[in-house]
Amino acid sequence: MDLREYDRIKFELSAILRAISQRTAQRNGQRPQPLQELFARLAEDRFNLAMVGRFSRGKTSLLNALLGTDRLPTGVVPLTSVITRVTYGSEAKVVLNYYGTTLFMDIPLDQLADYITERGNPGNRRGISIADVQLPAELLRRGFTFVDTPGLGSSIAANTRTTEAFLPDADALILVSSHDSPLSGEELALVDQARARTRRVFLVLNKQDIVDAAGREQSLAHVHAELARVGVAAAVVVFSVSARDALAAKVAGDAALLAASGLPALEAALVDFLVNGQRHAFLVSVCERIALLLRDPGPAELAPKLAELRARVETTGAQPAKPATPELPPLSPLLPACEVCAQLAQAMFNFFANYQLQLYGSSRLQAELAAHGGFCRLHARQFEAIAAGREVAIGLAPVLAQQASRLRHIAATGPSPARSAELIADLLPTGDSCPACATARTIEAREIGRLAALVANQGPGVVHRRSALCIPHLARLVAAVRDPGHVQALVLRQAELLDRLEEDARRFALKYDAVRRYDASQEEFAVAGRAPRVLLEHPSAQCEPGTADAATSGVGPGVLAKS
Repeated sequence: MDLREYDRIKFELSAILRAISQRTAQRNGQRPQPLQELFARLAEDRFNLAMVGRFSRGKTSLLNALLGTDRLPTGVVPLTSVITRVTYGSEAKVVLNYYGTTLFMDIPLDQLADYITERGNPGNRRGISIADVQLPAELLRRGFTFVDTPGLGSSIAANTRTTEAFLPDADALILVSSHDSPLSGEELALVDQARARTRRVFLVLNKQDIVDAAGREQSLAHVHAELARVGVAAAVVVFSVSARDALAAKVAGDAALLAASGLPALEAALVDFLVNGQRHAFLVSVCERIALLLRDPGPAELAPKLAELRARVETTGAQPAKPATPELPPLSPLLPACEVCAQLAQAMFNFFANYQLQLYGSSRLQAELAAHGGFCRLHARQFEAIAAGREVAIGLAPVLAQQASRLRHIAATGPSPARSAELIADLLPTGDSCPACATARTIEAREIGRLAALVANQGPGVVHRRSALCIPHLARLVAAVRDPGHVQALVLRQAELLDRLEEDARRFALKYDAVRRYDASQEEFAVAGRAPRVLLEHPSAQCEPGTADAATSGVGPGVLAKS
């Protein structure tokens, strides 16, 4: 089971709960407490990993490498007695929580060091209990919460006390030591303490880049011997890592350097423990509790669906987890809306704003609009919304007269009812005759050509770094791109975008059901408006399909030209 499959099973379990909730609401008008508790458990599901060890071991550097960012402050100065919790957020920021009050304060991430380091906050005189760092990192979005604790054994005694007090709240520990002085007595005691609390320990020897191969083997042998001496060697897996090289590799996209850094093995072990160990038991427990709720007769399809999910949990839980690092760089959380739609919407606004002014004094333009039968239905609504009432009246009066004349001609010729219906339908303007559609197609062709040139020069990744392209404009872009490899990359990246939106939608629905809407990220709140704009063009960017569209793109904009 990987992290995505784990999320999907959670979402499907929440769908079963939703069906049970709807049934119970129809019966007695309220949701039973056990059902509400299950919603809350699924919505609040997080995995706390504590980063512990002596100061200057590179805990924060390792965390930066895991998250693929260099935003967390690092250095050799011991941190104050402040727990730094790193969770998911749509944008990078810090929320400071204070002792003895529910008040909090938001600060920019680049000011974090002023509040958590000994230089900026000596002895924690500011009284900060927890600094919540929010970052748009994929590993955090999937449920990991990292807690960067003050260093053990520093000259500040409160650091060690703060770290030790937090350990019971951690699901697992990443104990960071280093090759230059591996596994101190304090760190070994911490391993023993964590195992006594049945906490899983991932022991990382950082800074492998400062020693040669022989030095690595020597320090690893020392660590294994010390773990064996206290009887925990079988329970603790040791990883040799260079956090510095790993971060550089992620930033540069260097797969070989990343593999050599040792970080992927640690990431895979963390994910495996989360989904196949700790969270496997969580899913089994939720399945069992839902089964109890289904004892009461209800929809016949729910029990088999629950049994199918339980089987998936058991089957996938027996398989090794996939590495946490995605093959593609994560998408930006809040990509701007489709840039082609945005350009078209602005161009059409400008078109109608100018067109209404010209209509006022141009009998020629009024006659041309009447000859076309007016605007197509889509652009008629836009014209009405943008133009002033007087200009609408001036522009449409000749159209009304022209259409009335044509209707009288149909009535005078006396065709059959079926033929009359065809002739009346032909009065409607099409994408070929509507003057606004002609302008929209020109603008759209220009924007698609510009994007196709960017793809040819900079590669397909440039598109999804700029905006969340809608599917209709993706189709038109693909038709304009010549390289099959680029086409495949564009389509796969669009699939990633849709997957992300689907997950945002399901997370928001789950948090809403669990009365945890305040925990939703910005993109989860925004998904109801974003999803339709990715699936279809923005209404103000659409035009009725014409023969040119059908011949070149093969994709209509999602509206009918005629009924």
